[in-house]
Amino acid sequence: MRIAIDARIMYYPKCGISSYVFNLVKNIIKLDKSIELFLFSDNPIQAQYDVFNTPRITKVIFASSKKEKKRWFSKYLPKKLKEYRIDLYHATWNWGIPFFKSCPCILTIHDLAPWILGGHFKNKRKEIRYKLRHLLSAHLADLIITDSYKSREDIVRVLKVKKDKVKVVYLGLDEEFSEEMESNYIETILSKYNLTKDKYLIDPLGIDHLRRNALIVLEGFYDCLSQINNNLKLVYTGNFYNESIEYIKLIKRIEKLKLQDKVIITGWIPTEELKALISKAKIAIIPSLYEGFGLPILECFSCGVPLISSDRGAIPEVAGDAVVYFNPDDYRDLSFKIIDLLKKEDLQNYLIRKGRERLKNFSWGKTASETLKIYKNLCNR
Repeated sequence: MRIAIDARIMYYPKCGISSYVFNLVKNIIKLDKSIELFLFSDNPIQAQYDVFNTPRITKVIFASSKKEKKRWFSKYLPKKLKEYRIDLYHATWNWGIPFFKSCPCILTIHDLAPWILGGHFKNKRKEIRYKLRHLLSAHLADLIITDSYKSREDIVRVLKVKKDKVKVVYLGLDEEFSEEMESNYIETILSKYNLTKDKYLIDPLGIDHLRRNALIVLEGFYDCLSQINNNLKLVYTGNFYNESIEYIKLIKRIEKLKLQDKVIITGWIPTEELKALISKAKIAIIPSLYEGFGLPILECFSCGVPLISSDRGAIPEVAGDAVVYFNPDDYRDLSFKIIDLLKKEDLQNYLIRKGRERLKNFSWGKTASETLKIYKNLCNR
């Protein structure tokens, strides 16, 4: 079977959707030796994805200019599907199904955050264009894969597709998070950011979007400090953009509260650094206003850190009873939950144990196996 996968996201460092594509390809190629994978992209695939250097995986780069990229999936993709005699195409980035199809097409929609919360669209025209593309792709696809039952519910309701067209396949945890780290390396990373073990809270979501809800964590942290007079620090990891509204708001608020010495913003960091920082935090916080799954939840579970999380989107479906939930619109609720958890070592240990139990429900091997079954069923049909 010749399968083409939209790998445009592999031009960027590994996180979120790129982690999904990376692990899907890595595991599918192990499961079935009759499979040939073609990674279609408009830019070179980063060297960090060296697992793709195998004769059974072909990288196909086309339509690389700015002008061509605008018509990558509508004009150039159909030609490549025919040229490489593709049996099935998998669009992995929420949209991108060609209007003229020469083979069955599967679409992965990870979540509908731009529909439910709104997105950072520059203008109304760009928002309408995005939503029309998304809607059209959903209806052109032969099948849709999504990350959770909550996302399936949203897709059926918002995009008006039939429920039996949407298949749920849970995500997994990167292997790096299961590997042991040397204590010297961890100490080096803590020293790099001027941190001490168990003396900081961590928000691993990033601050590049409204739904990350970074500001509520800062407000809850400040309120917490005013009550317990603790020497805790707050660490934000993940993507941010200097010109983004959320980042600017956060920086201004940090300055107003005079918390410059208490708050550390790392930006995107390699997996090993992220793992070190999460594993030695006192508490991790997931304040998201919406998640279609929430990979950082699994990462926190694997690192053995007690987790406080919002109860929005698919988070309860993924996290179960392994977290303390709070209202992401109420910083006082977050502050109360932080203070309460800091006092209760038994509860901390309980959450760590339950988190590791929850991890057993999720693996990239299982993700790939279920996805491959969907591929075969669709082609046979």
